[in-house]
Amino acid sequence: MVAHFVKNSKLVIFSNVDLISVVALNYLRFNKPKEAKIYLKKFFENNSLEFDFDKEYLDIAKREIEKAEKLGVKIIPFFEEAFPSSLLNIPDKSLLLYVKGDFKGFTEEAIAVVGSRKCTEYGKSISYKIAYDLGSASVTVVSGLAYGIDSTAHNGAIDANGRTVAVLGSGIDIIYPKDHLNLAKKIENHGFLVSEFPFGTAPVKYNFPFRNRIISALSLGVVVVEAELKSGSLITAGHALDQGKQVFAVPGNITSPTSAGTNALIRDGAIPLLSTSDIFENISTLKHLALKKEEEQLTKEESEILNVLSDGDTFDTLKEKAKLNEGELLISLTTLEVKRLIKKNAGRFFKI
Repeated sequence: MVAHFVKNSKLVIFSNVDLISVVALNYLRFNKPKEAKIYLKKFFENNSLEFDFDKEYLDIAKREIEKAEKLGVKIIPFFEEAFPSSLLNIPDKSLLLYVKGDFKGFTEEAIAVVGSRKCTEYGKSISYKIAYDLGSASVTVVSGLAYGIDSTAHNGAIDANGRTVAVLGSGIDIIYPKDHLNLAKKIENHGFLVSEFPFGTAPVKYNFPFRNRIISALSLGVVVVEAELKSGSLITAGHALDQGKQVFAVPGNITSPTSAGTNALIRDGAIPLLSTSDIFENISTLKHLALKKEEEQLTKEESEILNVLSDGDTFDTLKEKAKLNEGELLISLTTLEVKRLIKKNAGRFFKI
């Protein structure tokens, strides 16, 4: 099989690539890293998997594939069309992803919401609201299934009947923390779980910083709600910046350790997040979803004004076009301005 990979922004063609070989190489990558370095070097330099794996590793790969089928897990190697292109052009590229749940493909309309495990009640409420607003606007919420900010973000998206993705720092068959088994099942019904680690991989500490590059790569931007100065969420933010993504941070109490990281991000150039609208205003590809959400919440009068409004209309022309009295028109125009669907300039109204 011929496959394609992106290396240094250039399309690279790989020959003789098959699922068993990729699963075997991925197993080596996380279980025998020293040995894997040799194979990975050959893989990237020769654009091929035309080298011999020990039979032991090919047998392991076959068992991985069989186990995936039994557990209802889909293995998506880098050469399949379903594999997210955003993971092909980052350092330490993923070779494959294990996916479980209601998988409908990786959407580009996704935002990561991350933060401290030991967060405050304020942080939880903000995380939930951001994720709920995003979910209700059909934006997928990506997070890491951890205690604190992550779990409230997943729950916010689910409660909004939206979609959410949990990126694991363990094998997809190892839910961590164990307390979140029920949450993981809910996520499977409202999105999916994803991991690049082979089955049975324990949630060891060093897996999570490596995992974080996937959280940012699957998202158009990263929101850090609360984080200490040495938080893993700042690693995710760093990956996002390296990948050319937007980074947002929720301002917090300057005396609170859980806001030290977010306040530092803002000091260093992150976008202060005061409401979810800040996300839509700064990521143009999501703006149509915000507009759609606003339009779904319009009153009959507001909808009529938007239907008849031509750029440059005055209050009097709109009054005649919309067939509204002055009070109704004034209230509706003011509300539409607050919702940022129209703007007023020199007595004339324009759609935004």
